[in-house]
Amino acid sequence: MAALHALNEIRVPLIRDGLVARGTVKPNYINTTKVLDGQSILEVGCGAGLLTEQLGRLGAQVTGIDLGEVLINTARSHLSDCSPELCSKVQYKVEPIDQHAKTNGDLYDAVIVSEVLEHVDDKVALLEACVRTLKPGGSIFITTMNKTLPMWLGGVVIGEYVLNLAPKGTHHWDKMIAPLDVQRILDTMNCQTVLINGSTYDFWRNTWRWINSTQMCYALQAIKQVQTECS
Repeated sequence: MAALHALNEIRVPLIRDGLVARGTVKPNYINTTKVLDGQSILEVGCGAGLLTEQLGRLGAQVTGIDLGEVLINTARSHLSDCSPELCSKVQYKVEPIDQHAKTNGDLYDAVIVSEVLEHVDDKVALLEACVRTLKPGGSIFITTMNKTLPMWLGGVVIGEYVLNLAPKGTHHWDKMIAPLDVQRILDTMNCQTVLINGSTYDFWRNTWRWINSTQMCYALQAIKQVQTECS
């Protein structure tokens, strides 16, 4: 859990700056604490709302969905008890993304899939549903583990079985995915990848940082392209 809390230090600025770069943020809000005012964001697999609330603090209207009822109840309790001022900005639902997409097509300025892909079997179905909820021109942000030997040995074997950063068996090799494969999937869904950043976690300092390699973990931003009619 400490690692996820620390991850906000780089993933919140990533999302903020990625949306600013797209030119969809109100100009007069760019250098303020409410920089995401007017932005509608969906977080898929929001868990207990660690990231969801932080995006709400930046002014966004955020919907967090997760399959875990206990996690959603925890998120709701934390919101009402610790951040009641955000209750008008943040909402949580126990709902699968495919169901959510049926009634929320082309709705969101951004969809966040953070530390989720490495736990999902059918990544194509998940991403297809996420993209359906995006407005044309909207951004999908993904953070996950790369499918590499250094990540497996350093992040999973040592992380789970030596340092106990996560319960043993949390991550599986077969479910990890390389950034190029994610990009290829998104390409088939008319989403253009505009950013891939590598990142790594320092257990001893409980800090994340961007690095010039995607060998360990990575973040990706892709834009849903506007459909053009053929003449």
